[in-house]
Amino acid sequence: MKKCPAIVNITFDENSLHGIDKIKELHNLEKYGRIWLTIGHLFTIFGGSSLRSASTGNVKEVLNLVRRDTAKTVVQAAAKQATSEANQTAYAITQANWEYFFTSFDSLSDIKRKEIEELAFQQALQHQKSPKEYVFWKSIYMGCQL
Repeated sequence: MKKCPAIVNITFDENSLHGIDKIKELHNLEKYGRIWLTIGHLFTIFGGSSLRSASTGNVKEVLNLVRRDTAKTVVQAAAKQATSEANQTAYAITQANWEYFFTSFDSLSDIKRKEIEELAFQQALQHQKSPKEYVFWKSIYMGCQL
């Protein structure tokens, strides 16, 4: 990674602005992907298949008050988690595939970086007649850092 060049008075055309928006979107997708990976992994531990034998306790009256199927599912999952025994939860934590989780977590950055590289390469090819925009996109493609 090299230092980014100083580009003075650069103006972006519509295509470059769209590319910059796409990069922002990729950053947001990575952030949301990390959140959903974490939620999914925690759900696997605390509400997944290893806890299916957990009873729902005394929440049947509450389930009758809830009308929507989605809400009932959420309440049932919460009841399973709340009434599960500590040893079931401990077993689920030890059986969780942590290596796969962290590999997936790290892969999101790699996927984002590859997508940005491809986008920057395409933008650099399209802006060969505009020297400042070309230098900008080439620098992103080469991986410059501030």
